[in-house]
Amino acid sequence: MKILYALVLVSFAAFPCGAVPRDIVLVPNGEVHVRATPASAWQAMQSNVKIAAGSEIKTSNKSTAGVFFSDGSRFTLGNSSIFLVEETNKKKAGFRLKLGRLKAAVAGYFSSRLEVRTPSAVCAVRGTEFEMEVGKDGGTEMNVTEGLVEVNDSKGDMAVVSSEEKIKIAMDGMSKPEGMSLGDKRAGDAARPMAVRQETARERTRTMLEELRNRELKANESQLGKDSIDAFGRRVRLEEYLLRPSDKEFKLLFLSRRAEENRLDWGHLIEQFNSKIPDDISEVGKIIAGMYFSKTAPSNWMKYFEVYLTNTVDSIKETIDFTQPVAVNFAGYGAGTRYYPGSIDYKQILSGPGVPGGERTQFQQIQDYNSTTANQFTFTQKVVNVAGVLSNMYQVTLNQASIADVNAGGTATLYNAAIDPEALTPAYNSFPSGPGKADFFAYSVYADGSSISSRKLLVSNEGDILGISGSAGPGTFLKKGSFNLEMVIDSSLFQGRNIDVLFAPEILTQKKDATTTAGDFAIN
Repeated sequence: MKILYALVLVSFAAFPCGAVPRDIVLVPNGEVHVRATPASAWQAMQSNVKIAAGSEIKTSNKSTAGVFFSDGSRFTLGNSSIFLVEETNKKKAGFRLKLGRLKAAVAGYFSSRLEVRTPSAVCAVRGTEFEMEVGKDGGTEMNVTEGLVEVNDSKGDMAVVSSEEKIKIAMDGMSKPEGMSLGDKRAGDAARPMAVRQETARERTRTMLEELRNRELKANESQLGKDSIDAFGRRVRLEEYLLRPSDKEFKLLFLSRRAEENRLDWGHLIEQFNSKIPDDISEVGKIIAGMYFSKTAPSNWMKYFEVYLTNTVDSIKETIDFTQPVAVNFAGYGAGTRYYPGSIDYKQILSGPGVPGGERTQFQQIQDYNSTTANQFTFTQKVVNVAGVLSNMYQVTLNQASIADVNAGGTATLYNAAIDPEALTPAYNSFPSGPGKADFFAYSVYADGSSISSRKLLVSNEGDILGISGSAGPGTFLKKGSFNLEMVIDSSLFQGRNIDVLFAPEILTQKKDATTTAGDFAIN
């Protein structure tokens, strides 16, 4: 049931250059003036006209103007606006709104490299639709319909504004992003059901971008990454980062940017411990190993583990909570007294606009010692039932001190075959590329008709799937080397979308001198 495999560490991405949109067409509506440079005279425009970078546009109090680009992007200028097209080259598209209102629908090339300056803010667009207004005092108001916009103010503070959010930036600083009310006329298409419940994936994406921005400023590591081809022939920019929020934890971020599709998929691995862990993250594996079957009480142990993957709209998250290892009599295994986590609570959580309630736990497995059954282990597995509600599927108790009970595999106290995904799923595992290829597909159907699939591939930088002996299995994807691990997660609840991220172990070798790197960790 556990479908995510994490081999993760550190880097973020610069986006590959595409064709630069050369034609810029101004469509005036009323009294509109243009000048080619700041030193040129204003000229009235009565009909559609091509303009070049460096041109400045001014609308009257009763006129508007449209600015159209050959990549499909379009801007609409409101009344009494002054707008400058600064540059549209291979590095970025830069604009300046000096006064008035701008509404933008961004596509193609501009969607990943557009920057709009105002007297009080610099706005880096990573999305598709936004609207902004600059007042006579230089203050800026912005609301985002789709995508993400990174906003920097005059004080050096930064915020990421996500879909259905707005922000105000004064000359002396900015407010925090806030959700748009459904009664706000600027909300427009954003006023849909998604706007009235928490959007977990978008919130996490905003937080992640803020973290990486701060990391980039402090460590200047943004150049660490690479361009590759994925298993489906698409060009991908990969970047990975190692973050240390505290001395007791680390976070591994890995991002896949497909500029041609205007697509960002990303994920993270988080590990948190009871006490301080070494600066050398490769030593963490010893701490984890010491949690299980140690003859003495471990001095440190993992408290929390999380793997999270998202396409910025839908997400899948797997978490494991551990309690302190306790002394357990394992005589049934011939091991005597050993230390073992008092409980292990594993969950798989889906979120997105197609998920009932916006977010739900699809699967849960709890292992506890002594809490449910005195001096024994109890294993409980829960899955969603026909109504989509998490319900007990099976429960087993195990007397680990009894050889007979261990040999029998414990005692089952509950089993509901009607909601067992393995009983409901026609083909649980398959090998899409056939034997001899590192390509493994797992698929589960639940009682309410929902489904989740996970496909994992080891692929070269040129998009070739790794050849292996036999068929791929969980251990295949622990392979080290220059091959990238591609993980494709799909669900009937994702409304036709999927999550497709790559992780590149070779990037970690670039980071050895820049930051401490981690070893290999996996959910099996």
